[in-house]
Amino acid sequence: MPRLPAAEEQAIGTVVTRLRILALEPYYGGSHRAVLDGLVDHVDADWTLLTLPPRKWKWRMRGAAITMAEAARELARPDDRAPFDLVFASTFLNLAEWRGLAGGALARVPAVVYYHENQLVYPNRHTAEWDLQFPLTNITTALSAECCVFNTRWNLDTFVAEIPGFIRQFPDHHPRGVAERIAAKSTVLAPPFDPTPFDSAPVARSERCRIVWPHRWEHDKNPEEFFSAVSRLAAEGLDFEVAVAGQAFRETEETMRQAAEALGDRLVHCDQPADRSEYAQLLASADVAVSTAINEFFGIAMIEACYAGCLPLVPARLAYPEVYGPDRCYRDADELVARLRDAIVHRPEPMAARALAERYTFERLAPRYAELFAAVAHGAARP
Repeated sequence: MPRLPAAEEQAIGTVVTRLRILALEPYYGGSHRAVLDGLVDHVDADWTLLTLPPRKWKWRMRGAAITMAEAARELARPDDRAPFDLVFASTFLNLAEWRGLAGGALARVPAVVYYHENQLVYPNRHTAEWDLQFPLTNITTALSAECCVFNTRWNLDTFVAEIPGFIRQFPDHHPRGVAERIAAKSTVLAPPFDPTPFDSAPVARSERCRIVWPHRWEHDKNPEEFFSAVSRLAAEGLDFEVAVAGQAFRETEETMRQAAEALGDRLVHCDQPADRSEYAQLLASADVAVSTAINEFFGIAMIEACYAGCLPLVPARLAYPEVYGPDRCYRDADELVARLRDAIVHRPEPMAARALAERYTFERLAPRYAELFAAVAHGAARP
């Protein structure tokens, strides 16, 4: 992580008080919104937020730079002096396009880009040439930024490793050293979460072991594998409960119908909670939280489940081994079934994994974000 030179630290202590940060979030929802809102609350700065609703993420990557550049120009000063010390953006923004369209002093403001995900390893079900636009946007954004922040080492390493192969797909003019240039200005900093709703949600276990799946119902979260596992356990006659908490989509309706039929009265919840309080109470009522994702760069929902008192079971792939360690990872569907069976028969102790989650609260991580923002804003060396 970049650090301020001693002279800059002294200057900040005596002259500069608060950074002026312009946050650009084209997809203001889910974890993107939760992280940004939390940083606004916990990092002492003069924040200005430009956001767009969380719809049609592909169109956000294509067109948000135009809309957000127009909005930013309205904030520009007539004397062409920079109205901000730092730009903080997510990867749904094409930063290079935004800078070109915003122009003037806005284009010269140092920028930090947060990589919640990267499109170079996204598991597309339907490969088409136009899909290449999205990883290319990730790359040009990284080249344009002063600092790139990734939520896990796995996210950073896969992004950098895939760049040379992606560039070889260009029909000609293959730029050199792109991966190295991006790696040199990149660092890893986990996304914080707010524990407040979970602190006020007491653990209230039912008589049966409850297994929760706290994810949105989309193909990259792989709901079919989860429901296959719990359906096998139900067929064995084991007595347990299943709670599903996450946004559902039309394409998963058949999976939901089959799961309800196989689980019967074991399925005690199958809907997106009404609010954060209800969500926290649902997690606090469970014994085990499961992920079966085929695409995950961090997974705040599972961290929240750990904090709420659940034992996590995650696949031994993606970012999960880095975040959870090997002991909480299963290797395949059979091992997932076996470990769930063991949890049903020998219920885990509540709060067994809370210590793992506590390291990711805003209280723990916000000071590191504040340090990074100050360093980049004042031109410190890159990571």
